[in-house]
Amino acid sequence: MTRRIVEVLSVETSEAGRLNGKDVVSPGRAPAPQEPPSRTTPRPAADAPSSDLGLEDWFAPHGLAEFTDTVLGHRPLCTGPRPELAARLADAFGLHSAGDVLALRDAEMYAWFPTLDGGTASAPIAGRTAPLFHAGGTTIYVRNIARFAAHERAMAAAFDIPRTGVHCQLYCNRPGAVTTMHFDPSSVITVQLSGRKTWRLAPNRFALSPLDGWAPGKPVHPGLRAYTHDVPPAEMPADAVTYDLEPGAVLHVPRGYWHETVSDQDSLSVHFIIHTPARLQAMLAILRNELMQDERWRRSARRFDAPDSIDLLADDYAALRDLVSRLDPRDVVRGPAPTTPFEDETSFVRCGQATLGVDGIDESTARVTVTAYGFGDTEATTLNVGTDFLPACRWIGGLPIGAAFTPPDLPGLSTPEARSLLPLLERAHLIRRPDEPSR
Repeated sequence: MTRRIVEVLSVETSEAGRLNGKDVVSPGRAPAPQEPPSRTTPRPAADAPSSDLGLEDWFAPHGLAEFTDTVLGHRPLCTGPRPELAARLADAFGLHSAGDVLALRDAEMYAWFPTLDGGTASAPIAGRTAPLFHAGGTTIYVRNIARFAAHERAMAAAFDIPRTGVHCQLYCNRPGAVTTMHFDPSSVITVQLSGRKTWRLAPNRFALSPLDGWAPGKPVHPGLRAYTHDVPPAEMPADAVTYDLEPGAVLHVPRGYWHETVSDQDSLSVHFIIHTPARLQAMLAILRNELMQDERWRRSARRFDAPDSIDLLADDYAALRDLVSRLDPRDVVRGPAPTTPFEDETSFVRCGQATLGVDGIDESTARVTVTAYGFGDTEATTLNVGTDFLPACRWIGGLPIGAAFTPPDLPGLSTPEARSLLPLLERAHLIRRPDEPSR
């Protein structure tokens, strides 16, 4: 009698493996990726407003698709004031005044103030004290707003970036509030909700496509020096452009642009911080996913610069070159699994960016989970298989990425049994056919 796969128990998609720009995806049984230390993923409030932001008309005359493709992260954009947009967003946010913002109890509050050296700084304050600070003339900056989680998800989906790539902040500026010249590693989309704020923007020729933020007067750390070679500027470039934002005006500040702000009156604005991973971070995430599966790369590393480390390091370089040679973009940009049948001579390869683990075994069945990591989501497919299929599952899971095999190679399985197992592993992205096109 033919033994069989009992069932696919579940296919779950989560954000656990997303590239968030500061951390990399973790495979297999390794620790789960962490959020950036300054941010925790909020639970939406029970009375959270809807996520209907109406993004389509924010960037007029550009449509949303045109803005995403040609403007976002590339060049500044400022629209004229539109009081109707400010009113619409105030309704969507459920916030119509600075008083409403200061009454939030599902967010982190910070006092924003000038420093004696001419810069600006912030410090956390208790929510109940925020109205007192604000009444005393202090600007209040608000982040990690639980009720805005739906808005962050909606914007991330609209721009086709990971959910963790959008963070929302609110600024309740008092007259005279300033933000001194600096640049950030993220783009910003801000909408003026009330009052007026003046921004000055300029291209950043000092640090192109920066991975970190920086401000004049701060040390230029070694990481930043890897791609900055000139004298750090002390003032805004001569070609800086001034933008006066009034209610309903939308401003896009591209990643890395110099900017500074000043408010000559009370001002309320919402800022969406758009962080998309750099290609460097995406590539490191892909490499880390593969390297972590080999015990060699999980061993402790001490001083690589010791004289007796040359041979070890040379071996590591050789192993790394071998791994890179076997990476395939189809393991990241995945297409749908083929529906055409296969023959005994059909070749399969072990996919990268995927792991297999055994969750439990009883007398006749075993639970096996295939986890496939991607740029946006992690997909976990749990199968309930007969225990006689377990050696074949483990054999495939233990293959190096790019290793080829045919159905008769599966240990302990007949041809019909291989035909029942392989399509499930193919749909779970643990294996694929070498000629499978990417989407």
